[in-house]
Amino acid sequence: MLFLERIISLTFISDPATGRRRNAVSHDAILDATYVMLEEIGFDKLSLEGVAARAGVGKATIYRWWPNKSALVMEALLRAVEPMPAIGDSGSARGDLEEHIARLSQLLRGKSGRVVREMIALAQFDDDTMRIFNDSYLGPRRAALVAVLKRGALAGEFRSDLDLNLVFDLLYAPLLQRLLTGSADFEERQVKAQLDLVLGSISPTPALQ
Repeated sequence: MLFLERIISLTFISDPATGRRRNAVSHDAILDATYVMLEEIGFDKLSLEGVAARAGVGKATIYRWWPNKSALVMEALLRAVEPMPAIGDSGSARGDLEEHIARLSQLLRGKSGRVVREMIALAQFDDDTMRIFNDSYLGPRRAALVAVLKRGALAGEFRSDLDLNLVFDLLYAPLLQRLLTGSADFEERQVKAQLDLVLGSISPTPALQ
């Protein structure tokens, strides 16, 4: 009985939005087909009918699991983006944040940056895609960095009166702004200057300029 339950759990996954059970093989085939077709023909020409034919499923299956094309494409992009760089625990919260942001900036120079840019653009289409982006991409990254900032505040590295979500925005927003506008690249010198400015301003005794 336990073996059978294990097989079932590997074959079906739960849709967090609807609670419906998804067949994992069909689910993966749909997302694979979506991403490949997005690369081949772009978002505008992509159709749910085409994805269904490419994945070998019925169009009704896609409509049961995703509310619209934008939500489907967002999930496909989320699966393609590289994982968030791990945040270490070296004993220095500032050092851990500096290393993380430096590694993240390196990722954003390549394929990961292109995928994130596409996700941000897609998130503007409707509330569903914005929610998926915030819950599945930005939310976990916010939570991870806020945890490190809390660790630093408890250790006396950072001020204890901080709005940590605002600090996260100050750390991430410049990277995303560069990514979206192409106004500057991700040179190590620029990233270091940004980190010095933000992390220096939240230290208990900010350095005089």
